[in-house]
Amino acid sequence: MRRVLIIFALFIWLISACAPESAATQDPSDVVDEPTSIPAPTEPSPEKDPPSALENAVIEQLAANLGLPEGDIRVVSSEKAEFGDACLGVAMEGVMCAQVVTPGHIVVLEADGLPYEYHVSEDGSHVQPATLALVWKREGGIAGFCDTLTVFRSGEVFASKCKGQDEGAMGIFADLLTPKEQQQFFDWVTAFAEEKLDASDPTGVADRMVVTVDFYGTGSKSLTASDQQVLFNFAQDLYQELP
Repeated sequence: MRRVLIIFALFIWLISACAPESAATQDPSDVVDEPTSIPAPTEPSPEKDPPSALENAVIEQLAANLGLPEGDIRVVSSEKAEFGDACLGVAMEGVMCAQVVTPGHIVVLEADGLPYEYHVSEDGSHVQPATLALVWKREGGIAGFCDTLTVFRSGEVFASKCKGQDEGAMGIFADLLTPKEQQQFFDWVTAFAEEKLDASDPTGVADRMVVTVDFYGTGSKSLTASDQQVLFNFAQDLYQELP
Protein backbone atom coordinates (compact mmCIF):
# COMPACT_ATOMS: atom_id res chain seq x y z
CA MET A 1 0.00 0.00 0.00
CA ARG A 2 2.78 2.38 0.89
CA ARG A 3 4.39 1.60 -2.44
CA VAL A 4 1.20 2.53 -4.29
CA LEU A 5 0.99 5.85 -2.49
CA ILE A 6 4.58 6.66 -3.37
CA ILE A 7 3.95 5.89 -7.07
CA PHE A 8 0.77 8.00 -7.05
CA ALA A 9 2.57 10.96 -5.46
CA LEU A 10 5.36 10.69 -8.02
CA PHE A 11 2.81 10.69 -10.83
CA ILE A 12 1.14 13.86 -9.49
CA TRP A 13 4.55 15.58 -9.25
CA LEU A 14 5.40 14.71 -12.85
CA ILE A 15 2.11 16.11 -14.11
CA SER A 16 2.52 19.39 -12.25
CA ALA A 17 6.12 19.79 -13.44
CA CYS A 18 5.21 19.35 -17.09
CA ALA A 19 2.14 21.57 -17.06
CA PRO A 20 2.67 24.96 -18.96
CA GLU A 21 2.99 28.05 -16.83
CA SER A 22 0.06 30.40 -16.86
CA ALA A 23 0.60 33.38 -19.20
CA ALA A 24 1.61 36.47 -17.32
CA THR A 25 -1.19 38.93 -17.14
CA GLN A 26 -0.42 42.62 -17.82
CA ASP A 27 -1.48 45.24 -15.38
CA PRO A 28 -4.00 47.48 -17.19
CA SER A 29 -2.22 50.45 -15.68
CA ASP A 30 0.94 49.50 -17.60
CA VAL A 31 -0.78 49.74 -21.01
CA VAL A 32 0.04 52.95 -22.83
CA ASP A 33 -2.52 54.01 -25.39
CA GLU A 34 -1.03 55.13 -28.72
CA PRO A 35 -1.88 58.79 -29.36
CA THR A 36 -4.54 59.24 -31.98
CA SER A 37 -3.56 61.68 -34.73
CA ILE A 38 -6.32 64.23 -35.12
CA PRO A 39 -6.08 66.26 -38.34
CA ALA A 40 -5.99 69.99 -37.87
CA PRO A 41 -9.14 71.72 -39.00
CA THR A 42 -8.85 73.14 -42.51
CA GLU A 43 -9.22 76.87 -42.53
CA PRO A 44 -11.04 78.35 -45.50
CA SER A 45 -8.81 80.32 -47.88
CA PRO A 46 -9.17 84.01 -47.30
CA GLU A 47 -11.10 85.71 -50.04
CA LYS A 48 -9.21 88.30 -52.03
CA ASP A 49 -10.43 91.81 -51.81
CA PRO A 50 -12.02 93.04 -55.03
CA PRO A 51 -9.80 95.30 -57.16
CA SER A 52 -9.66 98.90 -56.02
CA ALA A 53 -10.79 101.77 -58.24
CA LEU A 54 -7.14 102.40 -59.17
CA GLU A 55 -6.56 98.73 -60.06
CA ASN A 56 -9.78 98.68 -62.07
CA ALA A 57 -8.54 101.64 -64.11
CA VAL A 58 -5.40 99.69 -65.01
CA ILE A 59 -7.37 96.52 -65.78
CA GLU A 60 -9.69 98.52 -68.02
CA GLN A 61 -6.75 99.97 -69.96
CA LEU A 62 -5.02 96.60 -70.45
CA ALA A 63 -8.28 94.90 -71.44
CA ALA A 64 -8.88 97.57 -74.09
CA ASN A 65 -5.30 97.25 -75.36
CA LEU A 66 -5.42 93.46 -75.67
CA GLY A 67 -9.06 93.16 -76.71
CA LEU A 68 -9.85 90.92 -73.74
CA PRO A 69 -12.76 90.88 -71.28
CA GLU A 70 -11.80 92.54 -68.02
CA GLY A 71 -12.69 89.31 -66.21
CA ASP A 72 -9.81 87.55 -67.99
CA ILE A 73 -7.28 89.82 -66.28
CA ARG A 74 -6.25 89.37 -62.66
CA VAL A 75 -4.23 91.49 -60.26
CA VAL A 76 -0.96 89.78 -59.31
CA SER A 77 0.26 92.52 -56.99
CA SER A 78 -0.44 96.13 -56.14
CA GLU A 79 1.69 98.23 -53.84
CA LYS A 80 2.52 101.82 -53.05
CA ALA A 81 5.76 103.23 -54.42
CA GLU A 82 7.80 106.41 -54.59
CA PHE A 83 9.23 107.04 -58.04
CA GLY A 84 12.37 109.13 -58.48
CA ASP A 85 10.94 111.26 -61.28
CA ALA A 86 7.74 112.62 -62.75
CA CYS A 87 7.78 109.86 -65.40
CA LEU A 88 6.90 107.32 -62.70
CA GLY A 89 10.26 105.60 -63.02
CA VAL A 90 9.84 104.60 -66.68
CA ALA A 91 12.71 106.11 -68.68
CA MET A 92 12.34 106.46 -72.45
CA GLU A 93 14.60 107.98 -75.06
CA GLY A 94 13.74 111.58 -75.81
CA VAL A 95 11.54 112.02 -72.77
CA MET A 96 12.62 114.63 -70.26
CA CYS A 97 11.49 113.82 -66.73
CA ALA A 98 11.42 116.26 -63.82
CA GLN A 99 13.66 114.82 -61.11
CA VAL A 100 11.15 114.99 -58.30
CA VAL A 101 9.95 112.23 -55.99
CA THR A 102 6.49 111.20 -57.17
CA PRO A 103 4.23 108.97 -55.06
CA GLY A 104 2.19 106.34 -56.82
CA HIS A 105 1.55 102.63 -57.19
CA ILE A 106 3.06 99.65 -59.01
CA VAL A 107 0.35 97.34 -60.31
CA VAL A 108 1.19 93.99 -61.91
CA LEU A 109 -1.55 92.27 -63.90
CA GLU A 110 -1.66 88.90 -65.61
CA ALA A 111 -3.41 88.07 -68.87
CA ASP A 112 -3.03 84.87 -70.91
CA GLY A 113 -0.21 83.77 -68.61
CA LEU A 114 1.96 86.86 -69.13
CA PRO A 115 2.66 89.62 -66.56
CA TYR A 116 2.10 93.29 -67.35
CA GLU A 117 3.51 95.95 -65.05
CA TYR A 118 2.03 99.44 -64.80
CA HIS A 119 3.14 102.47 -62.81
CA VAL A 120 0.27 104.67 -61.71
CA SER A 121 0.22 108.16 -60.22
CA GLU A 122 -1.22 108.49 -56.73
CA ASP A 123 -4.51 109.95 -57.95
CA GLY A 124 -4.76 107.45 -60.84
CA SER A 125 -4.66 110.14 -63.50
CA HIS A 126 -1.49 108.81 -65.15
CA VAL A 127 -1.25 105.11 -66.04
CA GLN A 128 2.17 104.29 -67.49
CA PRO A 129 3.06 100.86 -68.93
CA ALA A 130 6.38 99.58 -67.64
CA THR A 131 7.00 96.19 -69.33
CA LEU A 132 9.19 96.83 -72.36
CA ALA A 133 8.92 94.64 -75.44
CA LEU A 134 10.92 96.51 -78.10
CA VAL A 135 13.09 99.62 -78.38
CA TRP A 136 14.14 100.71 -81.88
CA LYS A 137 16.70 103.50 -82.43
CA ARG A 138 17.89 105.22 -85.59
CA GLU A 139 20.66 107.80 -85.40
CA GLY A 140 22.99 109.55 -87.83
CA GLY A 141 23.00 109.32 -91.60
CA ILE A 142 23.04 112.22 -94.02
CA ALA A 143 19.65 113.39 -92.72
CA GLY A 144 20.89 113.39 -89.12
CA PHE A 145 18.23 111.08 -87.72
CA CYS A 146 17.74 110.63 -83.97
CA ASP A 147 14.52 108.66 -83.75
CA THR A 148 13.32 106.23 -81.11
CA LEU A 149 10.34 103.90 -80.93
CA THR A 150 9.35 102.13 -77.71
CA VAL A 151 6.75 99.36 -77.77
CA PHE A 152 5.42 97.95 -74.51
CA ARG A 153 4.16 94.40 -74.13
CA SER A 154 0.70 95.78 -73.42
CA GLY A 155 0.52 97.36 -76.89
CA GLU A 156 1.25 101.01 -76.11
CA VAL A 157 3.67 102.69 -78.48
CA PHE A 158 5.76 105.77 -77.63
CA ALA A 159 8.07 107.54 -80.01
CA SER A 160 10.39 110.53 -80.07
CA LYS A 161 12.24 112.36 -82.80
CA CYS A 162 14.72 115.16 -82.78
CA LYS A 163 13.64 116.55 -86.16
CA GLY A 164 11.49 119.66 -85.94
CA GLN A 165 7.74 119.18 -85.66
CA ASP A 166 4.97 121.74 -85.89
CA GLU A 167 6.24 125.17 -84.87
CA GLY A 168 9.70 123.71 -84.41
CA ALA A 169 8.68 121.65 -81.37
CA MET A 170 10.45 118.47 -80.40
CA GLY A 171 8.35 116.00 -78.55
CA ILE A 172 6.74 112.70 -77.76
CA PHE A 173 3.68 111.15 -79.24
CA ALA A 174 1.93 107.94 -78.42
CA ASP A 175 -0.32 105.44 -80.14
CA LEU A 176 -1.56 101.89 -79.81
CA LEU A 177 -0.89 98.84 -81.95
CA THR A 178 -3.82 97.83 -84.12
CA PRO A 179 -5.39 94.43 -83.28
CA LYS A 180 -3.55 92.87 -86.23
CA GLU A 181 -0.22 94.41 -85.22
CA GLN A 182 -0.84 93.43 -81.61
CA GLN A 183 -1.43 89.78 -82.51
CA GLN A 184 1.65 89.63 -84.73
CA PHE A 185 3.79 91.31 -82.12
CA PHE A 186 2.41 89.09 -79.32
CA ASP A 187 3.33 86.00 -81.37
CA TRP A 188 6.92 87.27 -81.67
CA VAL A 189 7.20 88.13 -77.99
CA THR A 190 6.00 84.71 -76.84
CA ALA A 191 8.04 82.77 -79.42
CA PHE A 192 11.47 84.44 -79.39
CA ALA A 193 14.01 85.04 -76.64
CA GLU A 194 15.40 88.40 -75.55
CA GLU A 195 17.98 89.73 -77.98
CA LYS A 196 19.88 92.87 -78.96
CA LEU A 197 20.07 93.46 -82.73
CA ASP A 198 22.32 95.80 -84.69
CA ALA A 199 21.83 96.76 -88.34
CA SER A 200 24.17 99.76 -88.31
CA ASP A 201 26.55 100.76 -91.08
CA PRO A 202 30.13 99.55 -90.57
CA THR A 203 32.32 101.74 -88.38
CA GLY A 204 34.21 104.33 -90.40
CA VAL A 205 31.53 104.85 -93.06
CA ALA A 206 30.89 108.54 -93.75
CA ASP A 207 27.55 109.72 -92.34
CA ARG A 208 27.24 106.35 -90.62
CA MET A 209 23.68 105.27 -89.79
CA VAL A 210 23.21 103.46 -86.47
CA VAL A 211 20.09 101.30 -86.27
CA THR A 212 19.47 98.99 -83.32
CA VAL A 213 16.63 97.00 -81.79
CA ASP A 214 16.44 95.77 -78.21
CA PHE A 215 13.86 92.98 -78.20
CA TYR A 216 12.46 91.67 -74.91
CA GLY A 217 10.91 88.34 -75.86
CA THR A 218 9.75 85.74 -73.36
CA GLY A 219 10.15 82.67 -75.57
CA SER A 220 13.11 80.38 -76.26
CA LYS A 221 13.65 80.53 -80.03
CA SER A 222 16.52 82.52 -81.51
CA LEU A 223 15.79 85.10 -84.17
CA THR A 224 17.04 84.10 -87.59
CA ALA A 225 18.49 86.69 -89.97
CA SER A 226 15.11 86.78 -91.70
CA ASP A 227 13.27 87.26 -88.39
CA GLN A 228 15.61 90.09 -87.46
CA GLN A 229 14.93 91.87 -90.73
CA VAL A 230 11.19 91.49 -90.20
CA LEU A 231 11.50 93.10 -86.76
CA PHE A 232 13.54 96.02 -88.10
CA ASN A 233 11.02 96.57 -90.90
CA PHE A 234 8.10 96.34 -88.45
CA ALA A 235 9.61 98.96 -86.14
CA GLN A 236 10.56 101.36 -88.93
CA ASP A 237 7.18 101.04 -90.68
CA LEU A 238 5.39 101.55 -87.36
CA TYR A 239 7.43 104.67 -86.70
CA GLN A 240 6.58 106.06 -90.14
CA GLU A 241 2.85 105.48 -89.55
CA LEU A 242 2.78 107.50 -86.35
CA PRO A 243 1.69 111.15 -86.65
